[in-house]
Amino acid sequence: MRPLAGFLLALWLIGGLVLTLQAAHPLPGQVVDDNLVPFHTLAIYWRNLGSEFWMRNLFGNLFLLLPLGLLGPIALPVLDRWWRIALLALLYSVAIELIQRFVPARSADIDDVIVNLAGALLGFAMWRAVRRLAQPQAYGRA
Repeated sequence: MRPLAGFLLALWLIGGLVLTLQAAHPLPGQVVDDNLVPFHTLAIYWRNLGSEFWMRNLFGNLFLLLPLGLLGPIALPVLDRWWRIALLALLYSVAIELIQRFVPARSADIDDVIVNLAGALLGFAMWRAVRRLAQPQAYGRA
């Protein structure tokens, strides 16, 4: 199971890099400037819940690192702590955002880092829940 989880995770993370680091071709009005103010872009998402562009951006960022939290602990047992997943997700996400500053029609946004981190932690919570359901005796529920 570990090699398969590692392969799938690597494939997902490489695919995410390809998608996030290629030049974007936004429609007029869809260009977002660099943002270093936490929750600024998230407020735009909230005000535009009906916008396919903003919802795709929000959920794309949420799901980008969800597999890190879900498959990371299976592929690399050292990632079995939430703070290790959070640290790795933070480093990966910040690296992407820094590189995006230099990619045409892309921007760096602190809110992307926040949502990426939330996705990784959501994946980790899912992994923990599945693990507890699969091994109830290890958690005192036998």
